[in-house]
Amino acid sequence: MNHVAVEQLQECNSGTLPGLDQTALTGTWINTNSARSLIRRIEIAPGQKQLTVHIFGAEPGLPEDWGMAEAHPFAENTASGLAMAFSVLFDLDGIESLLQGYVVKGVLVIVSFTQVKDGRDRSSSFGKEFFYRLHGTAF
Repeated sequence: MNHVAVEQLQECNSGTLPGLDQTALTGTWINTNSARSLIRRIEIAPGQKQLTVHIFGAEPGLPEDWGMAEAHPFAENTASGLAMAFSVLFDLDGIESLLQGYVVKGVLVIVSFTQVKDGRDRSSSFGKEFFYRLHGTAF
C-alpha cells in the first residue's frame, strides 16, 4: 500500500502561483563544520523560476570557486508556494557533483553525490553537510 500525506494530495489552481517564494533558500550560507569538508560557503540568489547557486569549495583537489549554476527549486508539497529545497549540478573538470539541498529549522542541509569521471585517483563519494545563514544576507 502506498502512503501519501494529505497535503501531497492537494493541488493548486493553475495560474494562482506564478513561481515559488524562494526566500527560505536565498542568502549566504556558511558550513557549520570548520574542519575539512566539500563546501565552505554557498551563495543562493533568487531568479524568475530558478535559483542561482555559487559554491565555494574546501576540498583539496577541487577548485575553491566552483562558479555559478542554475538550480531547480522545489516546494515541500504540491499545495505549497514556498521553495524549501533545490537540486543543482556542477561540472568540475572531470568531477561532477550533484547537490541537493533543503532547509529544516533554519539550517540548510546539503547532500552531495560527487562522481569521478576522468579516472583520477579518488573515489566517487556521498556526503552530507550543514550550513547556517549569515544574518542580513537574504536577497
